[in-house]
Amino acid sequence: MVSKVSRINHHGKLEMVFEPRRGFTRMPHVFQQPPLKASRELYEGHNPMATVYIMESSGGMVAADLNDISIELKPDSSVRIIQQSALKIYRSHTGETCIQSIRVQVGENARLEWMPEVIIPFADSKFQMETNIHVDKGSKLLWGEILAPGREKRGEVFDFTSMQSSMKIYHEKELVAFDAIHFTPETMHYGQLGMLEDALYIGSIWLVSDTAKELDLRAIQEAMQVGEGLRAGITRLTGNAVHCRFLGVDQWKLQQEMKRVFSDLAARM
Repeated sequence: MVSKVSRINHHGKLEMVFEPRRGFTRMPHVFQQPPLKASRELYEGHNPMATVYIMESSGGMVAADLNDISIELKPDSSVRIIQQSALKIYRSHTGETCIQSIRVQVGENARLEWMPEVIIPFADSKFQMETNIHVDKGSKLLWGEILAPGREKRGEVFDFTSMQSSMKIYHEKELVAFDAIHFTPETMHYGQLGMLEDALYIGSIWLVSDTAKELDLRAIQEAMQVGEGLRAGITRLTGNAVHCRFLGVDQWKLQQEMKRVFSDLAARM
């Protein structure tokens, strides 16, 4: 008789430290614990910015899995982080919650770009994400994320059990942004006025930079390609910060417009 072996929950860890060396930003320290993994530094020509891809080799998170990501940029570093694929959250067969924790420290006069990717909660899944970012004097941060309602093409729309997201951004030790989202589909009606109404996808872009106060938000707003199932707005926050929120019916359309706005803001940082 063959006994069944219960699944071992994974605890992925990824620690990355960046610093400038010989004209380029390098990653002299990286600690990787499966299923999380980081690529080596990649460069575009003579651009000193390091591009690093984050990979999740397990294919997704299941009940009680934990992903722990730590990123530190030493002063004058310049880094772009790209997630290799969407983050899938599978059904919680035990009723326990998957947790992803991201901690970021951006040193003085450093620059960090975190490209927006999609988080997809499957039916009966439970997910909690905590992101804490500290931005020092003279530094620049551009951060994006997208929350999906589930596997829409399979008819799974808000069929997950719960999804929580907490984003805190500190600029020179002052809290300049706090965004908390907590969805529990069984007790919430997302189609109501003031909620999501007809939207399915939620996107956010956060910008922290000394140049934020010089941005013409009206011009950026007017250039946004909205309508036909996509809405977006941009708001100036305290502490040289700007927030863009996107609500969309179609993932591809929302993601493409977010990438366009992301690239536009990156060029203005």
